[in-house]
Amino acid sequence: MIVPDKIIRSNRRSLTLSILKDGKIVVKAPLKLKDAEINKFIMAKQNWIQNKLAMVTTTLAKYDDIINYEKCLIYGSKYEIKVVDTKKINAEGGILYFPKKILPEKRLKTLKNWYKKLAKSVLQTRINILAQKYNLTFSNFKITDTKGKWGSCNTRGLICINFRAIMLPEFVIDYILTHELCHLIEMNHSRKFWINVLNFYPQTKHAKTALKEYGFLLDLYRQI
Repeated sequence: MIVPDKIIRSNRRSLTLSILKDGKIVVKAPLKLKDAEINKFIMAKQNWIQNKLAMVTTTLAKYDDIINYEKCLIYGSKYEIKVVDTKKINAEGGILYFPKKILPEKRLKTLKNWYKKLAKSVLQTRINILAQKYNLTFSNFKITDTKGKWGSCNTRGLICINFRAIMLPEFVIDYILTHELCHLIEMNHSRKFWINVLNFYPQTKHAKTALKEYGFLLDLYRQI
């Protein structure tokens, strides 16, 4: 039997199992549930666990150079990082040119700030286009560094998007923006909400599937 990395007991009624982005297996269980019942539950999930772990392993291997900051992602494409004699960061032709005058210990922070500025410029323009297309109006737009979330929309019409979204393919970016714009109509994830998302953006199912592969990005540039 596959042994979970962590079992979390709390005042809950349900028993759940999840595979984290790093491949760790976490089980959440009611306080008084017997170990035998938990083990039985895990045994019944063996095939599912193995399939999910295989997917996580494949993803981590595919993006190992991104996770280790050896390359960077822009619009879903990998860019080789070259440190050269230039005044500012410039990305073109699959290469991100990085100023050599920036000290090594400050390079990741500089790159993170560059991502934020790019996201602000590109995503602000894109959400304006989509909002006009859908005939929707939001009050304000912000780029954030939120942990574990790609975006949000509050009752005041403020839409926030994680700067890491700029690393995603453009069709996935459009899905995230459309998703948050639809909260201007429905502030929930009801059936009506998802119908609106699908009507506005027919590629929703494909984009949601693709987005799962990029979940690891939410952990990057976190300790900088």
